[in-house]
Amino acid sequence: MKMNIAVLVKQVPSVSDIELDPKTNNLVRIGAPSMLNPVDLHAIEAALAVKDSVGGTVTLISMGMATAADAMRDGIAMGADKGVLVSDERMAGSDTLATGKILAKAIEKIGSVDLVFTGRQSTDGDTGQIPPAVAQRLGMSLLTYAEEVETTADGLVITRKNCGGTEKVKAPLPLVCSVSETANTPRSANIRGKMNAKKAVFDTWRLEDLGLAPEEAGKAGSATAVAGVFAPEKHTVGIMIEGADEKAAIAELFKKLAADHIV
Repeated sequence: MKMNIAVLVKQVPSVSDIELDPKTNNLVRIGAPSMLNPVDLHAIEAALAVKDSVGGTVTLISMGMATAADAMRDGIAMGADKGVLVSDERMAGSDTLATGKILAKAIEKIGSVDLVFTGRQSTDGDTGQIPPAVAQRLGMSLLTYAEEVETTADGLVITRKNCGGTEKVKAPLPLVCSVSETANTPRSANIRGKMNAKKAVFDTWRLEDLGLAPEEAGKAGSATAVAGVFAPEKHTVGIMIEGADEKAAIAELFKKLAADHIV
């Protein structure tokens, strides 16, 4: 049974270079160093493993600026078949509600998708809300935080961590599955993959192509807004207790605790 598989991927700012616009409270993406969301590599690997097992097609979908095509090339180099860029300036500022609707419409436009893989969350928004939002919009089953993925005759079985243990969960197709960063080891691109990525041409879809009105995207289509942003409070790291040996270090520790009236 060959599967039509979609993988949602995202271009994100490099973690060390994230900046916020003080007026809009949105991430500054133009001109910022960027990369493929790291956990999305594991989602791509999960999709390719299913394709290797049962056959099918892997299509990458990315919502963002034109530069998001660069992130998709990493997935093409790994072995994905094709990619679609969902890009429209009117989508800027979309919250997870609007983003989930837009991505669900893109998946519907591809047509007859059996399986959607995503990373568990992105490093910029860090909400983990897109997989359930897309599943709800499409009326698909949802499996989350997969550590292992196994195909069955009619769906998937995943293993995931839960409350200090592990559990196995099964769901029928069609379904959405989010993948953790410990799920697998993403394969390296070979020469053929790199060549395919270099010459890949991606379809670009705007709101009209998805059958969406401008008021359904961006801030107009969002149910939430960022009221303010702030840096987390800095906490003292602590002090290092040293001594000639372990016994001397313990003695120094007790002197410090006594001086602070803790013991």
